[in-house]
Amino acid sequence: MTRYVNLRKYAERDPDVEFTWVPVSHWAPRETRLAKLIPQPIHLRAAVLRQAWPGLAALSRMDAVMVHLFEAELLALLRGFVRSRPVIVSSTDEAPIGDEASYPLYPRDMLKSRARMRMRLAIDRWRARHVDLLMPFSQWAADIFLAECPVDADKVRPMHVGLDLDQWTPGEPRTEENGRFRILFVGGDFERKGGHLLIDVFQRHLAERAELHLVSNQAPAEVPAHVHVHRNLKPNDPTLIDLYRTCDVFAVPTTADLVPWAYLEAMAMRCPAIGTAVGAIPELIPDGRAGFVIPRNDGQALRAALESLIDDPALRQRMAHEGRQHVEMHYNAAVNVPRILRMMKGLVDNQYVRAARPLQS
Repeated sequence: MTRYVNLRKYAERDPDVEFTWVPVSHWAPRETRLAKLIPQPIHLRAAVLRQAWPGLAALSRMDAVMVHLFEAELLALLRGFVRSRPVIVSSTDEAPIGDEASYPLYPRDMLKSRARMRMRLAIDRWRARHVDLLMPFSQWAADIFLAECPVDADKVRPMHVGLDLDQWTPGEPRTEENGRFRILFVGGDFERKGGHLLIDVFQRHLAERAELHLVSNQAPAEVPAHVHVHRNLKPNDPTLIDLYRTCDVFAVPTTADLVPWAYLEAMAMRCPAIGTAVGAIPELIPDGRAGFVIPRNDGQALRAALESLIDDPALRQRMAHEGRQHVEMHYNAAVNVPRILRMMKGLVDNQYVRAARPLQS
């Protein structure tokens, strides 16, 4: 939703483009008796396609379409075999799962059969061949596409939509007189994001000198002293933004992630970030400059990173400054969205040139 909001805000400033937006929710209530009889995966995909249908039905009048939805992209490409189709840009935080040993598999992926995983990989390779441009959110994902799919490098252009830096503006730097050192965690899937490890490290080593703020609906009901739980906060919620602004360090020792937005939000608010070496996180956080990238499931490394920031205010200030600069340079939606539109316009122009070129005898 954050990506959609930021893309729409800055794209609609372009007066030369007419937009059709089709936001889709992956949450589908099963309210009727018939719906409850349908297996959950089938029901969810049907609900997603029902929401996406207005966009799919309008493809014939589009010059280009950016898709961030597996089901809709698949149908748009299949439609191209029977009718002319617009330029299709695949924008995604995912990458094909080829090498399962190195890919940060989510718990749901680990439950899938090998046959199902192989089928999805084959579909992803087919999609990669047929879309006009692959625009993953990260270089990490782009590298996997190039390694796993038979596509030219020119067809893969990593580009993150970026943050709305008009909204994510830091306040005055905190000083030692402000009280306890404040650690922030933001993560919906509390266990996968490493929330329990963070609580354990905090309780055993940091509780006497710091406080921990957990933003998660899945946080434990009972927490140790100096741990504060914030529930029911939505993306871009003013309370959430204020927590980023008033905390000293952001720590999410996740065990599986692709391109998490929260690290960028923290750095935009001049809050040094601690993440793990999974997915594109080493690309998001300049290790040792804007925060620390530590091994997964490593409590000692997490403790060392936190204590170094608690004990060294000068380091904290340097990392805060570097993090904000990093986001402004690479993840600013006011800059990245016009770049995305320029790439899409270029693809459309090339398509019209090819269509107008006379056939050679």
